[in-house]
Amino acid sequence: MKKLCSVFGYGWAVLTIVIVLATFLGNSYFSQELAGATGVTVSPWFSGGEVTEVIEHGTYRTYVHRPVFDGLIGERSEGFVQVDWKPADGLPPLVTESVALSGSDLVSIRLDTRTGSAAIASSDTAVLGLDRTYRLKNGWAVRVSLHKAR
Repeated sequence: MKKLCSVFGYGWAVLTIVIVLATFLGNSYFSQELAGATGVTVSPWFSGGEVTEVIEHGTYRTYVHRPVFDGLIGERSEGFVQVDWKPADGLPPLVTESVALSGSDLVSIRLDTRTGSAAIASSDTAVLGLDRTYRLKNGWAVRVSLHKAR
């Protein structure tokens, strides 16, 4: 009897491992639903935050995200705003965009889609500079560093 309980226990453990692997690795629907049910969200420091403005340009769109100052406890004094351009196949070789990132001052962003280099120009004192430029799955993004106004 003791051996039968032990076999049943080990069998149940193996079965639960198979179920977990099938749920998270084999089927993204179940993993998304399970994660969504728990209320877990992706950090805006990873995702760029919520999109607050979409600017249509015909063959591509500009997505301006909210300013991200979120911290583990409270807000940080420095953060960023992410600007995306999608889709990649609709982008011109040189993208020049003027967007309002903090307050009412415009920031001019220039992105070379061939080399991935970018530059910004702003008279706003809250804009600290260009944090980074990176390629997305279907476009380009830049993060502009900001200092939080008190």
